[in-house]
This record gives sequence, C-alpha cells and structure tokens, in this order.
Amino acid sequence: MSGQPRVPDALIRGFARVWTRLAGGAVEERECVAGRLMIWRGHEGQAQALPDRMYGLMGPNRESVHPDELPSGLWVNLPPGVATPDAEPHCLGHTLQASTVETAWASLRRVGRQGVDKARRMGCRLDELTDHEYLELAGLKARAMGGREPAPELLAALRDTFGAEHVHLTGVRVELAPVAAVLAVRVGAYGMLVDGASDRTHWDKNPNNLAVWKAVSSLVSGGCTAVDYGFSPVGAGDARFKDHMGGRATPLYQALGTGQSL
Repeated sequence: MSGQPRVPDALIRGFARVWTRLAGGAVEERECVAGRLMIWRGHEGQAQALPDRMYGLMGPNRESVHPDELPSGLWVNLPPGVATPDAEPHCLGHTLQASTVETAWASLRRVGRQGVDKARRMGCRLDELTDHEYLELAGLKARAMGGREPAPELLAALRDTFGAEHVHLTGVRVELAPVAAVLAVRVGAYGMLVDGASDRTHWDKNPNNLAVWKAVSSLVSGGCTAVDYGFSPVGAGDARFKDHMGGRATPLYQALGTGQSL
C-alpha cells in the first residue's frame, strides 16, 4: 500500500510460530475490519499482534486503521503503508526495492558504497560463520546496548519454520575473527533482515556495510524484489545506516485497539 510491497502472510505467520517456540504461549488468527490479525497470547494472558518488532496485520485492505476497528486492549504493529489516525510513528521501517543486484547497488547512498569498499580495503572478508559465532556477536551487541540476547535456538527455529534454504547467515571476518553478521529470511520475493550484529572494536573497518550488502545482494540474486531492513526507533543511528545502505524509510505505526473485546 502507498507503493510499499506487501508483507507476505507467510512471513508473519512464520514469525508467530518462531516467537511461540521461543517464548511460549499460543497464536491465533482473527478477522477484523482492516484485514486479518495474527495474535500472540502469553502464558500470563497478555496479547499482542505481534511482539518483538513484527507486523501483526495481514492482508490490510486500507491505508488507515482506526483503533475502534481493532480488538480492545490489543496492541497491533501495523505493516508498512498502514497508519492510524492522530498518532506519531512508533518506529521507522526501511525497504530496498530492486530486481537486479546492479540496481540494488545503485540504491545505496554514496557513503554506503564507500563503506563497503573501505571494509574490503581494511581486510574484511566474507566467510561462513557458525551459529555459535553469530550468537556471540549478537550477545556482544545486546550487552552493549542493554538489550535482550537472542535465544540459543533462534536459528534452529527459523530454519525449521521457513526452511534452511530460506534462512541466510552472512558473516564477515578480519583474519580469523568473526566481526559482523546479518541474519535474514526469505519468503517468496520478499526478504527480511532479522538481525545484524558486530564487534565494536572493528567498527573502524566498516564490517557492517559489507555484511549488509552481501545479505541484500544475496537475497536479490535469489529472486527477492523487496528487502525489509526491519524496525528502527525514530531518530536512531541505525536508521541513518539503513538509509545509507539502500533502505528507503517509511513510518511504522502501532495501534491500541478500542473496539470489541478479544
């Protein structure tokens, strides 16, 4: 909607299953005026569509959703291109649209392309990482930013849900040390960068630029025409980085339902 590629229902349903496997609870699908909701319920009765920065509305049939069109008390992460009246964006999303690797490269800002080139000059090289190496990098990022470390079974849950061939782990090393990683999932012609992590002691070499570019170019060469860079807080530094790396920003809204009870 609004020129945004539609988020596949299979991506939202798949992430709901992954989240339930990692966090427990249960999911249910419910029709609403604006489309179909994918709702997660925790063991303590809380409900959200969906948690952990994932969209919860499938097949939206409008560009604006009023809170009274959603179940009362339910927080819903609306997909790109769908707003809620009189609300400020909850986050920013970034999407790169390209049909070839060449057009994807051209979508990067000059500073993004320079970052990729610098990484290569500084000795960063693409290489496979083990799941353990990715989790170590993700743990470093979480501790540095005060966030939650990924569950050890995250990659297994993604592979079991989406198929191992559709889950991509891009790695960058300096000499033998893993310094950056990007975890991505592909559903049809839609790719999503699930997570990126790196070792801050190597940021001067721009390994993140190389890791993101490789992840994006691999998705596009594999048939993706849209790559979703995920959620960024409004004004956050990673939003600028995603813009440098070819993602074009769109506001993302979160609505609290005021309609009939669940």
